Amino acid sequence: MRKEPKWLKGDRFERNARLFVPAPASEVFPLLCPVREYEWIPDWRCEMVWSKSGVAERDTMFTTKIMPIGKEFWTCTLYEPPRRIEYLLTHGSKFAMKLELGLSEEGGKTVLDWTMRSTAVGSVWRRLLRSRFGGEGFDAMMSAKERQLAEYFAKA
Repeated sequence: MRKEPKWLKGDRFERNARLFVPAPASEVFPLLCPVREYEWIPDWRCEMVWSKSGVAERDTMFTTKIMPIGKEFWTCTLYEPPRRIEYLLTHGSKFAMKLELGLSEEGGKTVLDWTMRSTAVGSVWRRLLRSRFGGEGFDAMMSAKERQLAEYFAKA
C-alpha cells in the first residue's frame, strides 16, 4: 500500500510593490536589516537571535512581536549586497511568509521591488493574512515604508 502525505490545504497570498528611494542602492541596501531598521522605521522593534557580524547577513535570525498573533521568527535566506536580500518569516506551523527585496537603480534613485509571498493554514490565519496584507492595508504599509526611507535620506 502506497503512503501519501496529508495535505493541509494552505492558501497562498502574494503582494508586490515597487518603491522609489532617493538614494543609491549601496546606501539603501544596508537599511534592509533588523538592526538598521531602527534608524528609519519609528515603531520598529525586534529581538536579535543570531548574527555573526551584528547586522543582516545570510542566516541572521531575529524575532518580532506583532499583536494579536505574537512572536514571529525571521531568517535571512539570501544576502547579495547591494541587489537582493530575502527573509523567511514563520509563525508556528500555520503561517509562513517569504519577503523578497530586489534593488536596482534608475535615474539616481533606487527602485526597490518588494514581494511578500505568504501561506496560511486555517480560517483564522487566512483572515488575519488578508486583513494584514490585503488591499488597502498593504498599500498603506508600502506607502509608509517609501515615505520613511525618503525622510531618512532627506535628513542624511
